[in-house]
Amino acid sequence: MGLLIQIDGQSGRPVFRQIIDQISGLVDSEALRPGERLPSTRSLAERLAVNRSTVYRAYQELWSLGYLESRPGSYSIIRKRAKKAAGRTGPRPGLIDWAGQSTPAARDLQAAFLRDQALVQRVEASGVIDFISLSPDSRFFPLDAFRKCMNEVLADQGPDLLQYGSPLGYGPLREFIAQRMRQHGVSTSPQEIMVTGGAQGALELLLRLLVRPGQAVVVEAPTYSRALDILHLSGVEILEVPLGGQGLDLDALESLLKRVSPALIYTIPNFHNPTGLTTDQAHRERLLGLCTKHRVPLLEDGFEEELKYFGRAVLPIKSMDHSGVVIYVGTFSKILFPGLRIGWIAADRECIARLAAVQRAAMISGNLLDQAALDRFCRLGHYELHLKRLHRVYRRRMQAALKTMQALLDPERVEWTRPAGGYTLWLRLKGLGLTEDEVVDRLLDQGVAVLPGSSHFFGPPAGLYLRLSIAHLDEAAIETGLRRLARALEGLSGRPGKLP
Repeated sequence: MGLLIQIDGQSGRPVFRQIIDQISGLVDSEALRPGERLPSTRSLAERLAVNRSTVYRAYQELWSLGYLESRPGSYSIIRKRAKKAAGRTGPRPGLIDWAGQSTPAARDLQAAFLRDQALVQRVEASGVIDFISLSPDSRFFPLDAFRKCMNEVLADQGPDLLQYGSPLGYGPLREFIAQRMRQHGVSTSPQEIMVTGGAQGALELLLRLLVRPGQAVVVEAPTYSRALDILHLSGVEILEVPLGGQGLDLDALESLLKRVSPALIYTIPNFHNPTGLTTDQAHRERLLGLCTKHRVPLLEDGFEEELKYFGRAVLPIKSMDHSGVVIYVGTFSKILFPGLRIGWIAADRECIARLAAVQRAAMISGNLLDQAALDRFCRLGHYELHLKRLHRVYRRRMQAALKTMQALLDPERVEWTRPAGGYTLWLRLKGLGLTEDEVVDRLLDQGVAVLPGSSHFFGPPAGLYLRLSIAHLDEAAIETGLRRLARALEGLSGRPGKLP
């Protein structure tokens, strides 16, 4: 047959690629049809004045792409090939009903995700002050120091760090974490530490290890919204226990434990998300005592453990754990870089050994290069210097927020927490007679974005709540945003307030 192929010696594209492109183009345009024979590799090579191995290589590639049929001692034949699928740009339904195939929990998460995306789009509008983001302020990221550490470990250990590693994580980093935890009063060893993909990755692993579908997990109400998402998606029964001014209602928990044997209790004792509360020593001792008595694992989320600005530190619950019932989860995301996704679990040695098997099944191992760079960053003292800087910055921000709220908000209409650290404040609005959506929408109209409190409850909240984060805002933006919020709330209540 007369196969029209032209080789351009000036194009810079390899000859075998030119042959592939032209033959596949002829097939796709139906200029070549199924069943037609191609010239032999010898004859086509002679016609094009190229090496026969070049044509052979092109034919082999076309065969692997499904354009040719080829048998030993026979010609290559154009085969009937399914057409490439065009991009789906319109609303045409596909064969799979993805909504119907999705689990109820996944559908719930999708609906919440779309609501969040709509809110984010409004927040990104010019002039809106964002009290939603809980990511640390990227203006303070120690990029140069971390970049140098990354380059150094890549140069020193590159081949090893780019291999699979232990599911427990990078050994020296585990040693550093154990040492750091001992500074917080927790007696632990590297053998009782496992590095994870952030705090959320740690929670997912623990659920896979400890909780069967349908079993109960006790959480505070309110609690970390992403923890609720993970629990819901895992198919567990979520039992909420109210959170009071001193932390988890331990009388309610004790009553619950007499009736139910949950697989796990999840708590955030330091700078609680969303309320910002910190429980005292007596509360922690009693909570540990209840878990020990009923032999229920206690998951202590220490995601902001080191972000204390005011007062004396209270030791982690894990520091008092003599029976191995406390599982401590920590993360570097809220102090360093959220995108690094490095957290850890500190737990009983047998628990860690079993978690390692789960992590190996889920992801083989974590990113050793990131973990090694972080270890060097910490051991060179950069982590400690960065932490001290954050303390200075966020102490001023929290003071500015509390001072402005005290000056502008009417305590008869708004109650708010006074955190000793962390990034979040929790507001309860009283006597507005409006829905949460209406309040959030009116605040956005006034140029201030806050997180709806209902996202931190699994069931309906008994009140109207808002969460504010100072993580991304300097003092001037905090004061301006709170002034806008106060003015908007005055307008919603219809009562005169503190603003002139």
